[in-house]
Amino acid sequence: MRATTILPLLVGRTAASFSGNGAGEGKRVVYKEQFERALSGSGDISYDDDFWAYDQGSMDVVWDDYSIDPKKCMIYKNKHVIAFDLYGKGNNSCAKKKEGTYIMDVGKFAMSYVAQKQIDYQLVGNDYGGADALDYMECTAVEYNDVYYYAKLGCSTQGGLKIVTYTDEYCSQEVSANVGLYNDVKIQFNQCQSCVSWPSEQTYDDDAAEEIELDDNFYNYHMYDSKLCGAAAQYKQSCGWGCKKEAKKGTSSANSSSMKRSWGGFDKFCLFFWSFAAIALVWVVLKQRRMMSREDAIVEEAAMNGFGLKKRHVFPIALGIIFFILFSMFMVWKKLTWLLLIGTNFGLFAHFVFLRRKAKKAGAGGQGYVKDAGLEIS
Repeated sequence: MRATTILPLLVGRTAASFSGNGAGEGKRVVYKEQFERALSGSGDISYDDDFWAYDQGSMDVVWDDYSIDPKKCMIYKNKHVIAFDLYGKGNNSCAKKKEGTYIMDVGKFAMSYVAQKQIDYQLVGNDYGGADALDYMECTAVEYNDVYYYAKLGCSTQGGLKIVTYTDEYCSQEVSANVGLYNDVKIQFNQCQSCVSWPSEQTYDDDAAEEIELDDNFYNYHMYDSKLCGAAAQYKQSCGWGCKKEAKKGTSSANSSSMKRSWGGFDKFCLFFWSFAAIALVWVVLKQRRMMSREDAIVEEAAMNGFGLKKRHVFPIALGIIFFILFSMFMVWKKLTWLLLIGTNFGLFAHFVFLRRKAKKAGAGGQGYVKDAGLEIS
């Protein structure tokens, strides 16, 4: 038996905007004058609603330059919130220009997320539909099998969304009871999302998009409109060190499998820099070894023999290090890659400094050297 809502405490919210037929009626995207216009595509969303009242047609922020990355739905300080990263202009798909990590009430984030998806779908001639879970943004009384509970949209222990059941009207005493309510707001976590989407060129040739009508000012104003990022900027709260640590602990199993590790732009630059530095250090070390005296070469070989190594072992060891570095790069094992690559550079540099000092001492003492003595293989 499905739970029946008997006491919705959510007052003033635009429930009609998320009903099954709300998004499907009329896909006209129209702009009024600057200070009277509704949000883009918001014909089915009440502009007078308290939640959206913060936007009065402001053109202060070009949201088309921004991106957002929802990280995790989590319980932080006994509050159900969604942690997200916000990126500014020139972020290159959330690769740089991170403005910060923030948290937002899960219900408010879900509402703005669904509203954004409704608009994005309308712009390509599709219908995103509504979300029943938004009926439980606030603590709401429900009846299930003649037993009364309270329900509210919250977070699961896996980092996703769920409708949480409580025993009190303040939704403070959680109970593990199944009352037949399920979350249908599917947020894509750990995936960079542009704050503003635009209709593609194919939209106008698609029969499914025949009902879309763009106002003449659409391309002038649409860049300033983002339901998701605008609401996130308005209702965000700071996320300190403990909050960020909690957000990084993990994501829901459904989303973690889709996460792809990759090297960012700065990472690639560092890889190139340290790789080039390693190649340069190998060249200067080999050049310096050509200046080793016969005596130093014999002392070095004796030291290597003490560890059970010979000079002929150096080359395969070097090849092994190179192989592990390249393999860790390919597998995007960042910590191992940096350890091997930077460690190799410091090792080569230390060896060069050692050889250089020995060469200076030998030159000051009038000792001669045998060409390529340090390169002989035994």
